Amino acid sequence: MKTKTFDCVKMKEECQQACEKRYAGLSFEEREKRMEADILASPILGDFYRRVFLAGDVQDKAKPQVAETGAEYRAKEQP
Repeated sequence: MKTKTFDCVKMKEECQQACEKRYAGLSFEEREKRMEADILASPILGDFYRRVFLAGDVQDKAKPQVAETGAEYRAKEQP
């Protein structure tokens, strides 16, 4: 049996706890704005995010709007 040197579940849980701590106490809108600012400040993710989600008129089509219906979540249709 191979010994694991990396536990991705443990890493995911640690990252999620760090995010919860970082954004604790913020409203949904504040949390969304802070996360976007953090992504844009990232040297790895910032350029990708700008190209994919903030590229002119593609911006509204690239970011799916989430509609909540009961316990189901689905993306809204874009006009």
